[in-house]
Amino acid sequence: LRLPPFSAHPFFVNLRNGHPHLVRRLCQEALMPMLKAEGEMVFFAGELCSRMYVIINGRAQYVASVQQQDSTNSGPALVKRVLHGGQWLSEAALWTSWVHRGDLRALTDCLFFALDASVFARVISAHKSAHSFAAAYARKFVEGLNRGLQTDLVEAGPVNQQ
Repeated sequence: LRLPPFSAHPFFVNLRNGHPHLVRRLCQEALMPMLKAEGEMVFFAGELCSRMYVIINGRAQYVASVQQQDSTNSGPALVKRVLHGGQWLSEAALWTSWVHRGDLRALTDCLFFALDASVFARVISAHKSAHSFAAAYARKFVEGLNRGLQTDLVEAGPVNQQ
């Protein structure tokens, strides 16, 4: 996964350094290109999610109304962000059961890569050391997810290599 969006992602950087053969398998078996025209919906809030999405080029708008974790008195927070090539969404689908928390619409013609979560899990789990690293990363990711606003934009942040 030498594409710039994956080159910046902490899990995939470590995976590429330690297990380049698994990265090749993921590219061949789990990565699917998706083209979306201007105005077309990519996903809707409430839909089951089984893919991580990476924007390769174009711009898309993500909008979500989410309940804040630490606030019982206030209403939902509106999250609205314009995304562009090099950014990713719905990483949570790789690490836990996930339902989209917002809507994603293409603002321009867009090329996405979708990483299928079930194929990702099958490829990673076939190698003990990669599976151990993925499990540790998943724990940290889900801990962060549970502490913050639960949106499709959540990122784990820096994760040390095993």
